[in-house]
Amino acid sequence: MNTTELGTPSSPPPAPRTSNIYVILFGGFMFAGLLLLAWLGTPPRTTAVGQKLPRIDLQPLTSAPEVSNESLKGKVVVLYFWGTWNTECQLEFPEFIKLFEQFVDSADVVVLPISCSSGIEYDLEGLKTETTKFLANYDVELPTYSDSAAMTRQQIALLLPNGSLGYPTTLVVDQQGVITQAIEAYIPGEMQELVTAIRTSLQAAPVAGER
Repeated sequence: MNTTELGTPSSPPPAPRTSNIYVILFGGFMFAGLLLLAWLGTPPRTTAVGQKLPRIDLQPLTSAPEVSNESLKGKVVVLYFWGTWNTECQLEFPEFIKLFEQFVDSADVVVLPISCSSGIEYDLEGLKTETTKFLANYDVELPTYSDSAAMTRQQIALLLPNGSLGYPTTLVVDQQGVITQAIEAYIPGEMQELVTAIRTSLQAAPVAGER
């Protein structure tokens, strides 16, 4: 009679070494944590500086002429985004007025105050009324603009570190259309420093015929 020999039962496979898996996972979490701490400790960068000014879409609001990228070519431009309702703008506005008065008669500098609501300006007449009322507190004739569809703010926000534009925000653009200064929030004394920077930019500009 034929008999079939049964082999010795094979031993079960070794259990996975879960301790090694835990070590690997722990190391991965530690590495990710170090990267996060390094990122949090990195100071924000103003990415707008050095970038070309995007196409602007501004509408005259109070006693202001039409303006476009083409009309600003060859000039130093100051764009000032502010809101009558914003506390920091209210604090900074007297300093901004002093900057405006420094260059109001200059043919080489254009100052563009852009009065903003907290979102898209659905009520332009209301914005104009509030802006006019606010300006009545100052002995100055200030031409202002609106960004009625928020297109200009959206374009500029893409260049800023957090992808959003707060108030106040001040940009200085040189004669080549490049942003040289980008200041977010109110910083006491910063407007006077901008005046110095603008004058330096004007002195460095090429004379007529060299452009």
